Formats: sequence, C-alpha cells, structure tokens
Amino acid sequence: MTTTEENAIELPHSDAVSLAVKEILMTACGTVAEQCEDLGEEMFHEGVIISVISVMGGVEWSIFLGLPRSTATAMAEGFAGFAIPFESEDMGDAVGEVTNILAGNVKQILDKRGVNIEISLPSVFRADGLHILKQRNSQASRICYTTSMGPLWTGVIAGCDAGVVA
Repeated sequence: MTTTEENAIELPHSDAVSLAVKEILMTACGTVAEQCEDLGEEMFHEGVIISVISVMGGVEWSIFLGLPRSTATAMAEGFAGFAIPFESEDMGDAVGEVTNILAGNVKQILDKRGVNIEISLPSVFRADGLHILKQRNSQASRICYTTSMGPLWTGVIAGCDAGVVA
C-alpha cells in the first residue's frame, strides 16, 4: 500500500476502499483502475476536486477521493454521459455522487465482513492545489491509481484509536 507517510500503518479493513474503487470506476465510469506508485502532489497543481465521506460505526474513518482537473472532467463525463465543466456546481454533484457510490460499496463489503457502518453525505471541494496535512495522532493511507481517464487517488484518514470499535 502506498502511503503519504513512511510510518503510516494499514487500518483494519481499509482494503475495502481499494476493492470498492476498482469496482465502482468500472461500473459507474467504464474505466479500469490500476494501483500505481504514489504520483506525488504535483498532479494536483492544475486544479483538484476532493470529496470526503465520514464513516461511523465498526470503523471510524474519513474516505477521500482526489481528482486532478483533467481526470475530474473525464470521470464526470464518463459518469454522467455528457461534458461537465470543472468550475461548475454540477462537477461537485458528479464527483460527490461517485464518492457516495464508492462509500456505499465500502459499506457493502464491510457488511459482508460483519462490520456495520453508516456513511455521511459527501463534502466536495475544489482548489488550485493540494497539500495533505494530517494531525499528529491520526493515521492515513493514500493509494494512487492510473485509469484511462487519468490519475487519481483515494484513501482513509482515521484518528489514533480509529481501528475497529469495540
């Protein structure tokens, strides 16, 4: 697993996010996601859309999806079936819905493992660049993917005691 921190540890069940990413990108957007080495944050200097969903219950996480401008516009078009401008509110709706489907798929995977969770509505942000900062007592993993639509990344952020809740 590629992470943003050398000492980051794998959170219990976080592999469900990778499984879900590959499935939803194929079914919702018609593209194959291949895990790759961390591409760094340079790919986000052209503009970025990031969407975050909170997960509560058997695990306590935030799941995020990060898309550079070119990937976001290609993914939104693949998902919606028509072009969506990067700066439009519709872009936030499209990326939020893809993230919602991603989190729903994570929920299905975890349900099959006996881990019950609830998910929040997505929060979607657009920025000119992105540098990930995390609190000292948190754990984070970021996984980069290449797709026919362009690069993207996803991952999980959790507090220091955010493994499986007893």
